[in-house]
Amino acid sequence: MKTFRNLSSVFAIAVCLPLALAAAPVTAQADQLPNPDWVALLSDYEKNYWQAPVDAEHGGKVLDAKTMKLDEDLAVEINHLGAENADKNGLTAQRKRALIDSDLYGEETLPDALGPVLGRYMREGFKQGKLNQISDLFKFNVASTFQSKRAAMHPRPYLDRSQSTLGGTNDLAGLPSTLDIKESPSWLEHIPGYSTLQKNSSYPSGHTTGAYSWGIALAGILPELAPQIMARTSEAGNNRIVLGVHYPLDIMGGRIGASAQNGQYWHNEFASSIVPAARQLRDYLTERCKADHHGDTLTECISNVKANSTAGYTNDFLDPVATEPVKDQASAVRVYTARMTYTFPQVKAQAGAEFKAPRGAADVLRLAYPQLHVDQRNAILKATAIDSGYPLWESSEGWQRINWAKALCARVTLNTNGDVVKVETADQVALSGPSVISAQYADKGNHPASDVAAGQNSTEAAGPDLAVLHAAQQPALTAVIVGTVAALLVGFLLRVRRKR
Repeated sequence: MKTFRNLSSVFAIAVCLPLALAAAPVTAQADQLPNPDWVALLSDYEKNYWQAPVDAEHGGKVLDAKTMKLDEDLAVEINHLGAENADKNGLTAQRKRALIDSDLYGEETLPDALGPVLGRYMREGFKQGKLNQISDLFKFNVASTFQSKRAAMHPRPYLDRSQSTLGGTNDLAGLPSTLDIKESPSWLEHIPGYSTLQKNSSYPSGHTTGAYSWGIALAGILPELAPQIMARTSEAGNNRIVLGVHYPLDIMGGRIGASAQNGQYWHNEFASSIVPAARQLRDYLTERCKADHHGDTLTECISNVKANSTAGYTNDFLDPVATEPVKDQASAVRVYTARMTYTFPQVKAQAGAEFKAPRGAADVLRLAYPQLHVDQRNAILKATAIDSGYPLWESSEGWQRINWAKALCARVTLNTNGDVVKVETADQVALSGPSVISAQYADKGNHPASDVAAGQNSTEAAGPDLAVLHAAQQPALTAVIVGTVAALLVGFLLRVRRKR
């Protein structure tokens, strides 16, 4: 009997300790990240490509005609492809999607990223007021583009681009003053807004900033679907080019600003806003899945409805950047990655710069990899980042190089010292969600100390079930339980054998 009691104690410790440790508050000295300096963060544009007008006599000036010509040519080609084979009303399927995205409502755009089944659930949840925490997250987690636009004052592609906002004439370095932009008609209540948009404020794209602010947050909350969510988010940005109101560099700038915004918000509001919103959405989707017999857990449901494989978000609109249709997890990653640089050539002399994750970036990965510490999550960001040397990278403090589609959904391997030694992404292997191999070594070495150094905020206010927000965390716990039960069984058999 004593042996059984001892084994029972081992079982209790083995099962409860992981949960207790996961639920325990981080002991780091929490801090608050300030608002990013949006103008400085996006200043590569004014430094390298376009000089803003200064007064009524001195208009703006193109600084790099080669890069700006590519920016314009891509904008025209993507715009024209979106208008091909229009119906009698001047509408195409891509224009309709672009017009919906122009309304800038997260509940209209982002549910598509979850596929037809989960996407319908999410839309209905918004309409029924059951996702108010997600609505609040989308409302408050948005970067401002006002100062950045004022700093650049670059003319939109459908205007006479020779005319400065301040009254002067822009020096376009031989580039055309007007582009052959095909304007889209309105569709139902969705309007393109050509007459109401701020005229000379293309950079950065405010709509893209908003869409990425929401999309990155949603991908962090549902990392199992991060590749598809980020591909859909990039489509929302690209749709500003489809409508002819922005250039590719504007879209890239919007992604940078939204990435930095998420880093700040996830760092400052993780327990108070992110976790409650994540719990609300995931619980709601799970309830809907159960009711429709798609599975008892969200992981089962995602697998059964194929939301992260062949029956999730799809997109077959092709252009010089998105050269393949989005039809599964791997193609979603590839298309998203292509839109990170929009085919702009890399400056070889700037290639190979060491990537250093900006503060706050690791916080966006906290729900995807709750077992890991800040430096380990930074290692994932580094392993999945694009190379240096592409437009806008220098002033972005690392945000331009972060590949959220890869980093948020990867299979990460640790060595016995807890170091990240391998990162496999969704374009390399089929993944049901983010996972960590050899997660039992996560606390080895000095890795826990990186949380303190980064000022990672406590999860205490999030409640005790943070560790089981998504089923990607379940294999490690399951292994503990199975192993412990096996140990109990062996102990019982040995005890019976001794009695015999």
